[in-house]
Amino acid sequence: MKSLKLLFTLAAFATLFTATTFAQTRYVITNDNNFDSPGNSASIFAVGSGGALSQVTTIPTGGYGSGSGYFGAAMVSVLRSKTHNCAYIGDIYGKYGVPPGDVAAIDISTLTLAGSFPGFPVDNGNLDGVGLAENPSGTFLFAAYSSSATITTYQQLAGCKLKRVSEVITVGAGYGSVDGMKVTPNGNFLILAYSDGSLGSYKIDATTGALTLINRYLVADGGLASGVDITSDSKWALFGDASTIPTVEVAPIGSDGSLGQTIGYAGIGTGVNSNNVWLSPDETLLYISNNKSGQITAAPFDPATGVINIAKSCTSAVLKGYGSNWLTLGGVVSSGAAGTGSPLYASEPSGTPTAGGIAIVDVKKPCTLTETPASPAQDSASGWLLSIGVDPPRSF
Repeated sequence: MKSLKLLFTLAAFATLFTATTFAQTRYVITNDNNFDSPGNSASIFAVGSGGALSQVTTIPTGGYGSGSGYFGAAMVSVLRSKTHNCAYIGDIYGKYGVPPGDVAAIDISTLTLAGSFPGFPVDNGNLDGVGLAENPSGTFLFAAYSSSATITTYQQLAGCKLKRVSEVITVGAGYGSVDGMKVTPNGNFLILAYSDGSLGSYKIDATTGALTLINRYLVADGGLASGVDITSDSKWALFGDASTIPTVEVAPIGSDGSLGQTIGYAGIGTGVNSNNVWLSPDETLLYISNNKSGQITAAPFDPATGVINIAKSCTSAVLKGYGSNWLTLGGVVSSGAAGTGSPLYASEPSGTPTAGGIAIVDVKKPCTLTETPASPAQDSASGWLLSIGVDPPRSF
């Protein structure tokens, strides 16, 4: 009897140990953005010592990527839900390689595809991809389909399932499609950057997820807003800029969701181009992907005032393999839950099948960026890797 009891105890302990070990595993998730047969996929990398990555599995999404694309933050997107144990991948086309596009859902608890969920019949992401955002309660997911200039609202259901419920047509002041978008952490508004450089804001109906336009805005200094990030208190929107000179636009967000006049911070660091931006978990550093020089820049940021300290910014050395193994730098994200969030991960599209990579960069305060010996990690399933996400996600 004692032996049987001991056996049950050991079995329970083993189960608990396995579950605990699995729960503590951190992942980096990619949108492989593949267009050729057999279609798109998401690669899952486990995070090891010093942020080193090892590829665990590759999961077909059931749809197709673009095989190219634009590196604005929202396009060909990976979204790691903050509420559900799910990651979402934007496909420009569905299972037969034709519109509508879809959102593929991955169950992180099992690392399996939970399903692919088409947009409405007109939804087409062929131009620049499919951007994704969610409200912080995990009730709704928003998918921006670039060619059709539509944003479809999906209701998030149990088991990572999605149900499409409504859509809006939205273009910028110059009729550009959505380049970047993010929901304010208070869940009330969706903030957009369009490919024509203008901005927009929408009110989110908390019950239905329907979007109502608040207004469109021009960037005060004529900048070309692109990727979007928002402070945890929902008071400041930060926009990466497609200008050659590294520039970030900062705009206050009103209590009604309107955007105040942007302030442009030009000449941040020594890199080239600045489409993608990402705040550190403690919001004291702003990370910028220098897309056209293969570098990452960090700049001190004051979340109380919205001010970026250009003078104390720093830029990494050119990342390994730039200009030979890979061509441009995509999105940048932090993996840690606190402080600087170090290490950083950045996507490296090569244009050559199976040669995409992920840069791994260590951050030290006050401002030093150093590529690690384990960088880059190769994504053998992708040649045009533009977007990555982390699990668990940043808190805001």
